[in-house]
Amino acid sequence: MGRRKNQLQGLLGPLESEVMETVWNMGETTVRDVHAELSGRRDLAYTTIMTTMARLASKGLLHKDTSGLAHRYRPTVTRDEYARSTVTSVVDWLLDSFPEPAMRYFVQKLDDGGDPAVMSALRAQIDDLRAQER
Repeated sequence: MGRRKNQLQGLLGPLESEVMETVWNMGETTVRDVHAELSGRRDLAYTTIMTTMARLASKGLLHKDTSGLAHRYRPTVTRDEYARSTVTSVVDWLLDSFPEPAMRYFVQKLDDGGDPAVMSALRAQIDDLRAQER
């Protein structure tokens, strides 16, 4: 399987990813602004963007301000916060569901060209945990 275009594509649907990237770049915005930005790259209906942004708001990723004439949206978390939270959830699930294969995979990935400084830091953390267990 080929590499994903960006980190979020596996966590959200492709259109949700594009919308979130656009909102993160624009800050507080409207459906019209996001539609204008994305329609330059893809043929998307205004209602499709509106539905996607409403769905992202229901997932808690966007805050919808309905006080004005045009509803305004803003991200509730930064891109980095979202990525960190999602990675944590996925890794926790993997380690709870498949502990041995997950750990073997992580160790193999690090061994296949991982940064020596990262490897050293991980070894130090493992040593600290072992010392605390005694």
